[in-house]
Amino acid sequence: MRVRSAVVLGAFALVAAGCTTGGHALPAPLPPVPAAARALVAWSQAVCTSVQALQGLQTGIDEVNHTAADPSQAGFLAPEISSYVSGITGRIGQAGQGLKSVPPSGIKAADAFVTQLGKSLDEVTEKAPSDTTAQPTLAQARELATTVAALKPAAADLSKVVRGDAKLNASSNVAPACAPVRQFGPVDAAAPTRPLVEWADTMCGAVTAAMALKAQKIEDLIITDPRYARLSGFDLGSFISSAGPGVARLVETLGTVTPSGIPAADKYHDGLLASLRAVAPKLPSSDSQTADLAFQPVEQLKPQAEQIIGVLATIALPSPDLPAIEAANPVLAHSHDVAPQCRPLGSPPPTLPPAANGTDLGACAGGKCQVLVTGQADITASGLTFTASVTLSGVRILQDSGELSFGTGGSGSFGTPGHMVTVRLAGVLDGKAVLDISTG
Repeated sequence: MRVRSAVVLGAFALVAAGCTTGGHALPAPLPPVPAAARALVAWSQAVCTSVQALQGLQTGIDEVNHTAADPSQAGFLAPEISSYVSGITGRIGQAGQGLKSVPPSGIKAADAFVTQLGKSLDEVTEKAPSDTTAQPTLAQARELATTVAALKPAAADLSKVVRGDAKLNASSNVAPACAPVRQFGPVDAAAPTRPLVEWADTMCGAVTAAMALKAQKIEDLIITDPRYARLSGFDLGSFISSAGPGVARLVETLGTVTPSGIPAADKYHDGLLASLRAVAPKLPSSDSQTADLAFQPVEQLKPQAEQIIGVLATIALPSPDLPAIEAANPVLAHSHDVAPQCRPLGSPPPTLPPAANGTDLGACAGGKCQVLVTGQADITASGLTFTASVTLSGVRILQDSGELSFGTGGSGSFGTPGHMVTVRLAGVLDGKAVLDISTG
């Protein structure tokens, strides 16, 4: 036993002295894994979500071909072709729109990947039937399938890109939508973890949605401008029929959250879920009545909406609040700080992004501008006039043909083919909104 102890001690002495064993140098220690960056986590989340939408695109045509080869299934062929084509174009469109909204990462290979994948998806879109109202043919479906089959496996290429940059690798590995790419090296004990980033991201989104429901006001639903007063019925009807399903979706989302393992955090989650579950039965359960409600008089819809607003106001947000709970745990705090739907702890109060043209609405006449709107304003862009009305959490675009509503980052278009106005909401705060307006 004494001899064995001496050998072990000798081995430790060699390591401590930095000596070699058996004539071979000891390997140099691996560099530490870099900290995940919030911007790169958001980039990874958006890109991985788009890439996921492309998985399995090549398999759908097999079922179409099988049906086409069986005369007894002739009656099912047309709807199956339609389903296949619409499914492909829908998923390609979803992925393409997601990629277009991804800001540059600052990493050459990563940004080149997004650009190239976007071009490939545009090529597929060009092969899709242009007349969406007509029944696509079998030949069109097969041509689309051939184009889709030529797409390179995006997931494999993305993994190579991620592996090529240590910071992107660390950030991608904690993004909930991304498949982890193995990374070697010591990790800081307080570094964000994938499960806690997912927990924080889901909770931040749920809390934001619950606060928006709780803060709903009747003033945001009724259009007082006589030019568009007829649209109030639609807004009220839409709100009445969607409030219940909105709460139900939050209940479903929170019900699938994996516990964080942090007692205070899980208590907050359970408290919010219980509050939403208590509110849900008091609200209309279906959002399928919008069309019927929209034709009811505003005087009849307003009391219903006010009753629902009263119910939503009873949503109780647990105390202490989520940021306070997360700040008490270093790993959860760091996970929160990189989660895309969360505002970093200790960050300054939110502000509006700068508007290039300030409050000069006349700058929009040429068809392109970025302006600050307070309350409500009439804007003319490239000869098309519309009214922008700022709400609590978004903007309402009113014009003769109807209404568009969306929140920060959202956009809408109106006009005629070849002469469209697109409005994007860059930010909204305290009754003011920054709008990016373009035409094309």
